[in-house]
Amino acid sequence: MILELLFQMVMAFFYCVAFSVIFNAPRKELPFCGISGSIGWVVYFFINELFAQSVLATFLAAVAVTMVCRYFSYMRQAPSTMYHIAGILPLVPGMSIYNAMSGILDNDLLYCFAQGVMALKLASAIAIGSILVLSLPHSFFTRPFHSKHT
Repeated sequence: MILELLFQMVMAFFYCVAFSVIFNAPRKELPFCGISGSIGWVVYFFINELFAQSVLATFLAAVAVTMVCRYFSYMRQAPSTMYHIAGILPLVPGMSIYNAMSGILDNDLLYCFAQGVMALKLASAIAIGSILVLSLPHSFFTRPFHSKHT
């Protein structure tokens, strides 16, 4: 299980970095884009392994990614969306969407509906998890013990 997690974490890192390269993120920010995706995937992996609840795992991973991105935004003085968009990519429910389309082509409408609903649940979990953290004030993500009077 540990080797599988390590492999998936590295793949999530490179996946997010490659996406960021394609969309012209600054070169010095690429490792942070990869780290945000890796952290999100680790959270997803552990929650999904412990509870076998992909929607809960996706929600908590989206919360973790958004928190990390907001912190990176403060520390690196860069827009959080650069880290956030790359970071949530491993969580996108592509397989459910593909299966829903496959169900249509196979004329299996019940399977199509089930997969479509799952894709909507996962996409909603990403959106709600992100919005909850994005609605917090910027001061929540500043360095600890940072004084404004220095």
